[in-house]
Parts: sequence; C-alpha cells; structure tokens
Amino acid sequence: MAIRRLATCAAIAGLTLFVVGAVFHFATPAVAPQIPPQFANAALFRPWAGWTSTYMLLHPFGFGIVFAAVYLALVDRCGVGTGWRGGLVYGAGVFVVGSLPVYLLAFASFQVSPEVIGAWVAQSLCQYAAAGAAVGWCARRTGRPPAEEVRSPRRLTRVRWWRGGRGRRTARP
Repeated sequence: MAIRRLATCAAIAGLTLFVVGAVFHFATPAVAPQIPPQFANAALFRPWAGWTSTYMLLHPFGFGIVFAAVYLALVDRCGVGTGWRGGLVYGAGVFVVGSLPVYLLAFASFQVSPEVIGAWVAQSLCQYAAAGAAVGWCARRTGRPPAEEVRSPRRLTRVRWWRGGRGRRTARP
C-alpha cells in the first residue's frame, strides 16, 4: 500500500473518529443528563485534568492510523470491498469484534451503569461505522479501482455482493 494513500485514509479516519466523538461528547449531556455526573465518581473514572484529556484528544488520530492501515491491507490482500459500503461493513466488523466485547466485559466487571455502557456502545458503533464508510470512500478515490471496474481478459468467476450490488461478478485475483 502506498504511503500517500495510507496517510490520506488515516487522516480521514482520525478526523471522522474525532468529530463523531466530539458530537457525542457535547450531545450526551443534552440527551441523557444523568450520564455526565457519573463520570465525577473518582472511584471509577480518572479525572480529566492532566494527561487524560490530552490522550482522549489524540487517541482518535492514533487509532485512525491503525484503522486505515488494517482496512487498506484487507483491501489489497483479501479483496475487501472499497467504497463507502465496503468501509461501512469493515467499521461494523471492527465494532462487533473489537469494541462490543470490551463493553460487555466492562459491564460485567465494573460498577458502571447500563446508561453509561449504552452511551459508549452507541458512540463506538457510530464512530467505527462512520470512519469505515469514510475510509472506504477514501480508498476508492485514492487507489486503483476495485476488481469490478477493471477490464480484465480473465474469466469472471467470483461474486462480491459487498462491493455495491448483489450478483455483480468480479475477476479472480
């Protein structure tokens, strides 16, 4: 994968994760006013003063690099679909495999309210789905066209339903 493509997709992923997280940060008190006071419990949560707020500010951009790199590697090596639909499926998969189990374990292990866990789950789902769609869009715009757009003399054999349209045939890599 090209460095320029990775840098562009990572920047878009990081920015998307950051923006969606910021929307949730500011919308949560308006939508669920009972949640923010729970974060004041020092027995469960770190105070925001010091390095914690800086880490929370930078985390989406660091994770955006990993998020985009894994997606682009899957596109290049495994034929995962590009475009916003393929990225959306990737983002949903990251949520289901990497995020949801962590929140279920946190709920089972810590005395955190179901409302807080629910807010975290909703935020993560929205962040990963939006970042996946954005990275998929970016990958389609910055890379070589996916197999169904490449004119190939080879026989068309595989069906890739996640690349935008059921039953669309693609060339075998």
